[in-house]
Amino acid sequence: MTTTTRLATKPASGWRTSAACQGVDLETLFSDKPGTQDRVASICRGCPVRLTCLDDALRYEGDSYMRWGVVGGLTTIQRRALRCEALLGNRPNLAQARQLASPVWASRMMPLRQRGLSPQEMAVEVRKHDVIVSAVTVRLAVWWAGGKGGIVPRRQPGDSRHTWELVRDECRDIVLRLRGLGVGNRDLAAYLLVSEDALGRAVTAWRKAEGVQEVAAA
Repeated sequence: MTTTTRLATKPASGWRTSAACQGVDLETLFSDKPGTQDRVASICRGCPVRLTCLDDALRYEGDSYMRWGVVGGLTTIQRRALRCEALLGNRPNLAQARQLASPVWASRMMPLRQRGLSPQEMAVEVRKHDVIVSAVTVRLAVWWAGGKGGIVPRRQPGDSRHTWELVRDECRDIVLRLRGLGVGNRDLAAYLLVSEDALGRAVTAWRKAEGVQEVAAA
């Protein structure tokens, strides 16, 4: 396949001339280092074509664009999480996410982030302002605003559980559902926004518990 043929199959890319990342070294843009990706994502927050950049990337078939660098203001891990959301049938409204991540909404969104609310809980709060929004849209808005957007339930006062214990106790059903859809550990950890080690320890605990139950039943 020639270069001309490949370019002909891609969406129009004239918007790239307006991107805030113009002039940034390509090795920086496509770095797989978390710190570097965070710095590039901060550039994207002021980009006038951030929405178009992400929308363009999401039009490509396959998941090659998920592998490296920052695309549309999202790091590699966040894009992996977004892919899992898509498998679950959850697709963000990009225009709404841009609105929620804007300075206009900062005074309403920041307190919700500071309270440690999950995207689902934040979506409920946003609806009090007469805006119907999905949890995945809120999650994208939080990412664009520089927040974490994790979905593991937050610790309540007095809760001393480690992250892997929270995953063990709160996330088994969603992990099993995604595994049933063919999602591997790396993407599962990205979806939960936890380390692969934390996920692995939770999975080990589930297996041990199942083994105990089987012995008890026998």
